[in-house]
Amino acid sequence: MEDKLRITITVAGKRFSMSVPRKNEEMYRRAAEQLSKKIEEYARRSPDMEESDILAQAAFYMSLHLQFLKETHTQEMKAITDICEDIEAILPSQE
Repeated sequence: MEDKLRITITVAGKRFSMSVPRKNEEMYRRAAEQLSKKIEEYARRSPDMEESDILAQAAFYMSLHLQFLKETHTQEMKAITDICEDIEAILPSQE
């Protein structure tokens, strides 16, 4: 059984308690901090915007950022696979 830790994070002034894998605690805390900073940034830039719109913008930004990372990762993995295949094609057969 995986070692779990109960943590409380704060996002947009709201506290959330959750059980997380102990080894991932810092990742959860950094994610909450990053999202909070993005929310604060949008609130500061658009003080008249409704809170729900600020939250939606921050969520969209984070989702878009994740998509860019996934796309980049996929492209990098394809390039690595192609290089490995090229190397295997020039190496002598082990038969």
